[in-house]
Amino acid sequence: MEKEINVYDALELMRKLSKENFPFAITFASCNKSKKVSNGFVVMEKVILGKGYRDDQSKYAKDLITIENADTGEVKHFWLPLLLCVNNLKITHDRIRK
Repeated sequence: MEKEINVYDALELMRKLSKENFPFAITFASCNKSKKVSNGFVVMEKVILGKGYRDDQSKYAKDLITIENADTGEVKHFWLPLLLCVNNLKITHDRIRK
């Protein structure tokens, strides 16, 4: 049976690992809202969370997550609802903490 984690618990885990400067792997579905396109699934092996937008900077601040490639320093964003996997833990979108 595949191990699962709630999306909010996953975000908490990513914050904890990033605070300790410990990279993690994620998989998410890409989505470019301005171009209205997706390039499919994105797998990143070594990332840490970056400094995201404040609520007064973007109406998407709570859902648009900033990540940084731990090897190259490249900064990217992904949509939290499109997160599929963190460190091989499948993301669930239930509201119950496990």
